Amino acid sequence: MESLVFCKISSMKYYKGASWSDVPYNGGSFVKENGYGHEEYNFLVRDIPADWIDDSGTVAASKYCLGFVETKSTNASKSNQLHVEKILGFGDAFNKDLCVTGVTVIWCATSDLNETSVVGWYKNATVFREYQLFMDEKNKERFYNVLAHSSNCVLLPQGTRHRHIWSVPSKKYTRAFGFGQSMLWYAQEEKAVPYLQRLTDNINSYMEENWLLKYPEK
Repeated sequence: MESLVFCKISSMKYYKGASWSDVPYNGGSFVKENGYGHEEYNFLVRDIPADWIDDSGTVAASKYCLGFVETKSTNASKSNQLHVEKILGFGDAFNKDLCVTGVTVIWCATSDLNETSVVGWYKNATVFREYQLFMDEKNKERFYNVLAHSSNCVLLPQGTRHRHIWSVPSKKYTRAFGFGQSMLWYAQEEKAVPYLQRLTDNINSYMEENWLLKYPEK
């Protein structure tokens, strides 16, 4: 099975920036207190210049999505890290790479009905250990830790996300696998394999509407 990771973010319609018609919610204390989160731009397509460089090296000029998921540090002296080694199934035994490539990143959010489901995905993505920095349209510092070419990004229409095929498990209910308290699920449990196979089949066969280029009303 391909390398993948599940990332839980605040719930929005379009993820093109917070606005009066698309207010992020269920994104944790930071979003509740500030009215925005760095993930609010996760499905905004950006032109990346040829000389743009990050921890993965030089990125060719093209259109990309920059995704953010909140990570937690287990040591106050260290910055928050996304454990990229766990995506590859190495646990904590291999923890030096700055990033991993070729990952399917599955973005999830919790609705107002308290149901967690897939809202979209990046295929063939680069996932970074440390937060990366970019400046938004208002020249404000923003962070990301996932990058993918826009041709590999899909944002499900809001009305599609409630379908049972996009539901995401929680350990609180299954007691076997799924999201715990972290915003990340590395999906390494053996009992999760049938679920993961069904979900990846649904992702790989998806040919319906993509809201990647759909924007909030002005």
